[in-house]
Amino acid sequence: MEINQCPRCRTRFRGEIKVCPVDGENLVRLQDPMLGRTIAGRYLIEDKIGGGGMGVVYRASHQVIGRDVAIKFLHERYMRDATSRKRFLGEARAANQINHENIIDITDFGETEDGLVYLVMEYLNGRSLDQEISQRPLAPARALRIAIQVASGLARAHELDVIHRDVKPANVFLVRRRGDGDQVKLLDFGVARFERELRITDNGALLGTAEYIAPEQLRNGELTPRSDLYALGCVLFEMLLGHPPFQGNMTEVLVKQLRDTPPTPSVLNPALPKGIDSLLLKMLSKDPAQRHRDAYHLVEELRALLDSIQPSTSEPAATLTEPPTSQSTRPPALDPGKLTMYIPAERDDWSQRVANYRKQLQDLHPDGKLPGHVRDAIAAMEHIVAETARLRGTLADTAQKQATTHDELRAMRLRIGRALDELASDESKLSRSYEAEKEALASAQAAERDLMNALLARPSIGHIALKRGAVLSDEDALLLQGLSMILEKVRPIYVHAKKLEREHTAKQASLEDVRFQIEQLKGRLASLNASSSVDQTEAQERVHTAEIKLRGEMERLVGFAEQVALYLRSQPARPGQA
Repeated sequence: MEINQCPRCRTRFRGEIKVCPVDGENLVRLQDPMLGRTIAGRYLIEDKIGGGGMGVVYRASHQVIGRDVAIKFLHERYMRDATSRKRFLGEARAANQINHENIIDITDFGETEDGLVYLVMEYLNGRSLDQEISQRPLAPARALRIAIQVASGLARAHELDVIHRDVKPANVFLVRRRGDGDQVKLLDFGVARFERELRITDNGALLGTAEYIAPEQLRNGELTPRSDLYALGCVLFEMLLGHPPFQGNMTEVLVKQLRDTPPTPSVLNPALPKGIDSLLLKMLSKDPAQRHRDAYHLVEELRALLDSIQPSTSEPAATLTEPPTSQSTRPPALDPGKLTMYIPAERDDWSQRVANYRKQLQDLHPDGKLPGHVRDAIAAMEHIVAETARLRGTLADTAQKQATTHDELRAMRLRIGRALDELASDESKLSRSYEAEKEALASAQAAERDLMNALLARPSIGHIALKRGAVLSDEDALLLQGLSMILEKVRPIYVHAKKLEREHTAKQASLEDVRFQIEQLKGRLASLNASSSVDQTEAQERVHTAEIKLRGEMERLVGFAEQVALYLRSQPARPGQA
């Protein structure tokens, strides 16, 4: 159903009505009824900036703190199911609680009074990585710097038990920074799982992004943090060579993901730095166990490779290529669902309108003797204007508190998150060292056992009788001499094994200490997030209640205004009146 708006009072109407009952103006059809609407009492929608299978994204202005934000509305077809809405908002809450410099900041989420489900994110100025790669492959140093930032964001999320599930160039955004290269923001964190769960075909086959999906996801649906690392390997390959490792139609690519060894990068481009091949082939291993242990491990190797090529690289700080300009088209009108016939303007000045009505009525009736229905209507309008001002004040106060709380929580989460990253990185190194020493210890102990077993297996060892004053035969003497030589070989192996055992025990204690500290920090984050979730839920309920009441009051206001306007238009014009 189409939405029309009065060009004078900006009040919106739904249905067949063509003329504003208040001003008598011909209504103008809105191509996109979301434009000019205010969400949650504070986000004024100003422009459409994108869209896709999941929904539409708009740029909005936060009316309380004066900051631009991006709002993503879940597509209408996904809003019909309450379970889907709940899952979507739950994933948004998880992403909201990560807070990392390289993950887009989700500042708010919820449902409008007419059932629209939305996410509010920081507004970014830049372009996506897939747009950048479409121009040309990236210089190795720049590609590695981008990959390091993506891996850093993944490391934090994985440590907090959140898997992205859809790492691809379209979900990597490059923000312009003066003289300091690219600031990476990883998009759609937390909602990717929800999106994938919805993209199931009739026969149950998962339709992901074929060029970046890990083999284990195709084999058995298994998904781990290492699946994200595989996808990042595909992205890094594409940054360096201009295309992903496997190409073709969807079926061909999926088969190659399962069976084919990825091409060696230096064969495709011999100018690539030494070390790229081993790094990428490790990231793209079909066996998840053969990839990096975790994202912290990957960050280490990416930085080491970047450091090895940086001295010989005179590459200037990267700047984004300006995207070509194009004439944007307005999207088709969206059906907002549960709107009533009268849809009030999101920005209006009804107090001035009521004052003008009051003055016109006083001019018509200096004696104050108004028709009863007009007198009641203008009095009701004045009462409603005062009530709506109070409700808007409540919304603004709640919005200000939410903005302040969010900034404080984000700063605290960032501090705890950085400490968590340091500990988790140490834990990754210790774990790898621990596993290596465990293998070395097992090898040394095996060698010790083998020599001792060989010694005990000598046929005459058990028959040598050593008694005081006994004289050994020449054969026994030679046998003991051989025993002494074997023991000399066993001794250093035994000593080395004991040393490794002590070091292994100490490393295990250190690892347990680090893991204990990590769990303590995670506990602090969990407590902080639980408290903030309760506060946010309560604030959202207050906003939701106030918005419903405000909309109802505005509908009543328009109804009373129609009565007054009709009465004023029915009166003969006086000399000097327009």
